[in-house]
Amino acid sequence: MIQAVTTPTHRREFARRLAGKPYFEATMGTACTLFGEHPASGWRFYLLPGTGALSLRGGTATLCGRLPAGSAGEEAEEELQGFLRFLRVDRLISEPAAPDGWQMTEPLLLWELPQGERLPLPPPPPQELYLETQPSMMPVSRLVFPHSTGEQEDFYSTACTALTHGMGVCYALMDEAKTPVCTVGSFARSTQEAYMSAGVTAPDWRGRGLAGWLIVRLANTLAVRHTVRFACVPALRTFYTRLGFHPCGELSQFIRKWEEI
Repeated sequence: MIQAVTTPTHRREFARRLAGKPYFEATMGTACTLFGEHPASGWRFYLLPGTGALSLRGGTATLCGRLPAGSAGEEAEEELQGFLRFLRVDRLISEPAAPDGWQMTEPLLLWELPQGERLPLPPPPPQELYLETQPSMMPVSRLVFPHSTGEQEDFYSTACTALTHGMGVCYALMDEAKTPVCTVGSFARSTQEAYMSAGVTAPDWRGRGLAGWLIVRLANTLAVRHTVRFACVPALRTFYTRLGFHPCGELSQFIRKWEEI
């Protein structure tokens, strides 16, 4: 039976199922900690039969763990499929396995910088840019999601909540007009892992090495206390290998178009 995470006992069990899982412990665990008691946030969290943990926001679900084996697993699979269909979830991120009927798309590669290690810093940005380690998040949100007001607002809310609770950090390179032209942040963390995301460079500033410098600068700072991890598409493999990050796994992505009921 799928069980909504609504009590302190549920939240402890949810955290237990994520423990030690790269990516999932930091991202799903942070989201549950920050938003698990606030249904209006749009986040929802569930315990599944077996060892599964599920988070939902909008049309995207993230699944960690496994359903039980045998006939109990077949029943759990059927229940999960109906549940995702009812909620019109059309994108799923998971460990290598996924429910039947989902179409696998491009995987996400996981990278890391182990705690205590440090990468060589690439050449610095041009002198007309300066580093801001506490930028205003609304301009950063516009840089990260330039074409969607809704995504800007969601990112702004999530990032500011993480920053307010001491679970986030954001770096940005600013131009002379005090506008961010490159950014990267970490808005999810566990005891062991700091997860980096939202690395974006403004179109007019791409190809100048800004992202590599900023990402390594933040990663080195975070790696003092945490193992740093992040996910990217396979096309960026050469870029992150050149910076010195280590590959550490893979996430599967699936999509599904539900037939009309």
